[in-house]
Amino acid sequence: MQFEFSEEQQLIRGMAEGFARDRGASESVRKAMESELGFDSATWQAICELGLTGLLIREDLGGQGLGAVEMALVFEALGSHLIPSPLLATGVLAATLLAAIPGESSFRLQREITCGNFVIAIADFNKGDAEFVLDAQAADCLLAKVEDQLVAVRAERPGVFPGIEVERLTTMDQTRSLVHLRMTADFDSKPLVIARGVEVNSAFEQALQMGRIAIAAEAVGAARQCLARTVEYTKQRVQFGRKIASFQAVKHQLADVMVSVEAAISAVYFAACAATEMPEELARMAALAKVEASEALTHAAGRMIQLHGGIGFTWEHDAHLYFKRARATATLFGSNTSLDEVIARSLDLGDAA
Repeated sequence: MQFEFSEEQQLIRGMAEGFARDRGASESVRKAMESELGFDSATWQAICELGLTGLLIREDLGGQGLGAVEMALVFEALGSHLIPSPLLATGVLAATLLAAIPGESSFRLQREITCGNFVIAIADFNKGDAEFVLDAQAADCLLAKVEDQLVAVRAERPGVFPGIEVERLTTMDQTRSLVHLRMTADFDSKPLVIARGVEVNSAFEQALQMGRIAIAAEAVGAARQCLARTVEYTKQRVQFGRKIASFQAVKHQLADVMVSVEAAISAVYFAACAATEMPEELARMAALAKVEASEALTHAAGRMIQLHGGIGFTWEHDAHLYFKRARATATLFGSNTSLDEVIARSLDLGDAA
């Protein structure tokens, strides 16, 4: 299949890449990931001002009315520098979830997203607990699935919700904030209800598929960056009187990385196209994209550490941040093993094991 980006998509890619370069310096990323919010508020404000939170939201609700391909271009650029932000939680998961449930309450929340500087987290509660919720520590609103209902819980202040305990988790990937939520005895059993019944499960599933494509695009961007930085370093590092880029073994390793990255890129953008053109294929293609991209990033980050030598193992070098992002991506929104099962079943292969 011949695939080319349109002129508009090329402009979006150029804008996103320029933004990522300007905001993605190593010192800025490290400072942001160690902050109380888990991201830099000025960077988040700039993301909102660029209209990126409304990429997937209809134009009549203040959004851009664009699709998964444009979303993937943006996340690939942001992923290349591991820029922490609540864009995934707000502009992808929450936006997709709300778009799948039309109604005045949903429209109001979508407008708030497009107005800027408004963070929404989504959570699926099971017996009063929700695990690994993205960016709830900074959210202004929580969309909570409680049994067969989707309810909106407004924060008293960012990250503080009536009747819900919020515990920020210490995870491998410090550039992405995950929290554990627990309902307390004084949780309001009748908050604003957005939807009820089977459409809630369907909407959550759609949000999950788009989330998988977004983090796959992030992983592709990160893998490309790992490869580029490693190639540049091998052209500078001298061993046995020669630059190591001249060694055949090094060339083979870098070529292997390039092949895996290119395969992941194809999987990501095929999945993004499927979101609008072949919705019946979306679940399988989103799973494939996520598996391919996270494995490509694991490969690229591992070789980055190896070929940078001792410096690649240090906290001061960014290689460990990319490797941790790879390992965390492999478990977010479903482990790669569980997604392999999804792919196998869709191909009538039975048990992938």
